[in-house]
Amino acid sequence: MSSPPTEPVAPDQNPVLLSPPRRTIESAMGAFASAEFHFTTGLHSGELAQVRGASGEVLLTYRAFASIVGVIAAFLAAIVAVAGIAATLLLLSDASYVRAAIALVLTFAFSFIIALLTPRIGVTLHEEQQPALTIAQQAIFPSAVYLVTAPNGAHLAELRKSFLSRLGRNRWRIFQEGRMVGEARELSFFGAILRKFLGKFSRSFETDVQIASGGIEVGRILRRTGDALVVTNDAIDRRVLVALATLVLGREP
Repeated sequence: MSSPPTEPVAPDQNPVLLSPPRRTIESAMGAFASAEFHFTTGLHSGELAQVRGASGEVLLTYRAFASIVGVIAAFLAAIVAVAGIAATLLLLSDASYVRAAIALVLTFAFSFIIALLTPRIGVTLHEEQQPALTIAQQAIFPSAVYLVTAPNGAHLAELRKSFLSRLGRNRWRIFQEGRMVGEARELSFFGAILRKFLGKFSRSFETDVQIASGGIEVGRILRRTGDALVVTNDAIDRRVLVALATLVLGREP
């Protein structure tokens, strides 16, 4: 019969004392632990797009979804709606109530038909071949509505953008459980107008997008100095901010 060891067992060699490594917040967040997300833009629909961290490491991947059809259709629907509303107001000022009602009905009918024919966006971001985030468009008119969900189906947020913002400064609103928790908009109205006509010819005409919650900046989407999202505050889930940046940098006209 062998006698028990008389030498003390080192704590790091005792299986009873061994414990699994502690799971930090950063490890739990995975790819979304980064504060910088650099996007690959200018790709054709279906091509593999990468989202990289500050050091150049690949954090996420997704299939590019940019389509000129959707951009033109959304812009056309906005013009029809604005022109129709203006015509309705003009007819009302002339006391032509019947014609005003007809103009309003036709305006919404044509805008709805255009929106109905516009292909909806659906994109999934992957982390190491595993789904990490899904963005699905729920509505197009009168506001574009996108649902952001986690792989387990949990609703993270709802992103809304009015069709009127396409005629001026782009503005997004972030909702969680029916309550608006943040807003993203281009920094300058005049710069936004210039960007719509000249932004694709020179990056100097691009405008950055500021994301705020409760009057505090939580992030910024950079377009003048590179296609990136910089997170400055965790008041809003970083996954939601990444989803917003994916839509802005991947689809915006």
